[in-house]
Amino acid sequence: MQPARTFGHGGLNDSFDVDELVDRIGLDDSEIAWRKAFIGFDEVDERRLSDLEPLFRANREEIADDFYENVLQYDQTREIVDRSPKGIDALKRTQQAYLVSLSTGRYDRDFFENRARIGKLHELLDMPLKQYVGQYGVYYDLILSRLNERVQRQVVDAIEEWADERDADGDDGGLERLAGALGFRGDAEADDGLEESFEATVREAIDDGMMDVLSLLRIINLDLQVATDTYVDSYARRLEDSIERRERLAREVERDVRRPIADLHDSSEVVARRAEAISDHTESQAAGATRAATELTEVSAAVEEVASVAGEVREESDRTERLAAAGVEAADGALAELEAIEAATDRAADAAADLADRTDEIDEVVDRLDDLAERTTLLAANAKIESSRSDAASSRTMGVIASEVRSFAQRTKADLAEIEDAVEAVREDAAATVETTGETVARVDAGTDRVRETVDSLDEIHDSATETAGGMEDVAAAADQQARGVEVTAETLEDLSDSAEQVASAAESAAAASQQQTASLREVRDTVARLTDDGTGTEPPVYERID
Repeated sequence: MQPARTFGHGGLNDSFDVDELVDRIGLDDSEIAWRKAFIGFDEVDERRLSDLEPLFRANREEIADDFYENVLQYDQTREIVDRSPKGIDALKRTQQAYLVSLSTGRYDRDFFENRARIGKLHELLDMPLKQYVGQYGVYYDLILSRLNERVQRQVVDAIEEWADERDADGDDGGLERLAGALGFRGDAEADDGLEESFEATVREAIDDGMMDVLSLLRIINLDLQVATDTYVDSYARRLEDSIERRERLAREVERDVRRPIADLHDSSEVVARRAEAISDHTESQAAGATRAATELTEVSAAVEEVASVAGEVREESDRTERLAAAGVEAADGALAELEAIEAATDRAADAAADLADRTDEIDEVVDRLDDLAERTTLLAANAKIESSRSDAASSRTMGVIASEVRSFAQRTKADLAEIEDAVEAVREDAAATVETTGETVARVDAGTDRVRETVDSLDEIHDSATETAGGMEDVAAAADQQARGVEVTAETLEDLSDSAEQVASAAESAAAASQQQTASLREVRDTVARLTDDGTGTEPPVYERID
């Protein structure tokens, strides 16, 4: 009896042609016959499966429920169920029909086409092959547990039938017969072990049950073969499509990369040359940096010497500042002394002026005395004249008076002459004193001005020395800082030299890598060429060589 096709005809069937599928996997009558013969499936198996139909029909709902209960407890298998156009109840009905179909088919081309359709539907739902094959393990557990019960019943029925036959032969009673069959008669003369007829009956019953199991496993194996073929066909078609895409892509890649590879090859050679040039320049840079580091070391030593000299100059500047301060103090004292001398000179000039004034007064007195002497002389002359006119006594008296007056007048003139000479000498000395005092005052004024200028200069020197001392401290600090900076620069140049050497090494590596890249490009070219090689060993004419 052919089962109603309630499975394998869902909404996905229109997406493929089952006849074409069967032809692709080579599932014709001869192939089916070979597969049956290979695993030993024959008419006996068909009969045994047919005998299992009542068992399958009676347990189909329970088995379908247990099957999907197991399927739905795993996320991966639940995703497959969710993608099916059928609901869970429809899937269970399909599963029931499938179970019954295992025992009701004619196991011909139509039967296996339907199995191919089922396998393809599972593949279209993207069920992995591991899940499809794995679900048969669930089937084994669900179906074989029922078959186990059936085999046990068959064994029990065979034993009961054996016992009934012994009753008909008039042998011992039931329990005694069973104990004797099992080797427990208790007769010392009886052989131990099962009775041969009983053992044969049990073995035949178990063997019959196991043959039923074997028939079921054989049809499931054939079913699994066909379903696996559908997966393999799908994988093969995908592989063929992938190969075709790869070949098409290879041709496109070969065409598209031809010029870029050539350009890359040329640029790689340029890069290699430039890398070599960079390496050369970097080596020169490293050498220059090394020389600069050496020179900076010498400069550092010179700067340290400058710093030392600057310290000595700073000390000398401090001493100059101290001397300048002492000079300013001494100049201030000299200026005060000159100012005192100038005051004394002024007083001497004033005294000389007073002396001149008094000399003038003496001149006036001398003039008056000279006039008096002239008058006295004149008086003496007159007295003499008068004495000549008087008597002898008067004459003598007047003569004596005249003589005395004349003598007085002469002495007076002589004294006046001396006084006049002395006054003239005093006048000359006073004039010389005044002149000398004027010159002295002028020189003192000039000296005072120079002393003031000296004081100002000393002040400027002191200020300059102070500034110089401060500047020298700055110079010393700057020299120290410069020395540290030169040392840091020297260290930096040493690092730069090391870095330059590393860059040179890296540039050499880059040059080597570029050369390797060029060689790799040749290999890429050859590999790309092989992608579209037609198997003749000749390179496609559309490819231009780049080396």
